[in-house]
Amino acid sequence: MDKKPYFATSAIGAALGLLIIVVFAFICNVTVPAGFTGVVTNWGELKDWTYDEGYHWTAPTYTIHEMSLQTQTYDMSGENGIHALSKDQLQVGMDVTVQFHLARPAAVAVYRYYSLAYADNVVHPLVRSIVRDAASEFTAIELVDQRDNFQNHMNELVVENLRRTLRERGVPENAIVVENILLRNLDLPDSIEESIANVMRQRQITTQRGIELETARAEAARATTEAEGAAAFARAQAQGEADATRIRAQGQAESNQIIAASTTPTILRLREIESFRAVLENEHTRVVVVPMTERGGQMFLQIPSTN
Repeated sequence: MDKKPYFATSAIGAALGLLIIVVFAFICNVTVPAGFTGVVTNWGELKDWTYDEGYHWTAPTYTIHEMSLQTQTYDMSGENGIHALSKDQLQVGMDVTVQFHLARPAAVAVYRYYSLAYADNVVHPLVRSIVRDAASEFTAIELVDQRDNFQNHMNELVVENLRRTLRERGVPENAIVVENILLRNLDLPDSIEESIANVMRQRQITTQRGIELETARAEAARATTEAEGAAAFARAQAQGEADATRIRAQGQAESNQIIAASTTPTILRLREIESFRAVLENEHTRVVVVPMTERGGQMFLQIPSTN
């Protein structure tokens, strides 16, 4: 009977121990979501390492601060938009979006100097200030006419100043990476918008006239080329015909020379004899004309029939 209190005490102790284990198991683990890193503090002391995404066992005194490594978007539009003075002292409104993310290796340093709200503490105010400064270097019309240049210049200034600000605080200058800055809208005074519209219309007219002028020039050049080609063809054809006539005349002259060279008295006498022989050998010949002398004169011979 004395054993019951002992067993009851042991059971209570075992249950209490199990409860303590369960509590410790519950509070001594952490799951860091995907796309985050876990910055660790122990009784307020910042550790120089972080937990990667996933499940981890931790000490009961650790506090895990989750910091996103994903792309974050800061949208400045509407009531939250930026109002700046252009180079010609005109008020312009701008809708700007900046995209950035935290670099994992620099998470501890960023948390030390800017806490979890580093975007509100350094990125947002710096971007607003730099966008205003960039706009002040362009006139209102240039902001529209050179929009790409303005956006590129704005991006360069933000990256340069953010790196310098981080470096001055002892934070790696690439701790916060600016991915992109988008100028989504420009709101100009009505008078400037009308002036810009007039300029754009005038440019369209000028561009159209330029196209028409270039078309006319191209057409004139084509006509000139065709005329020159036709003239060159006519010249070539005339030259060809002249060359052909000259070659024929030269050939005829050479032929005549050859014939003249071949008609000597001896050859002529030979051909005369050959012709006379052919006549005599012909059985149908009745009359033969025989040359008498070199001085001229002919003799007619009547050949008797053999029948």
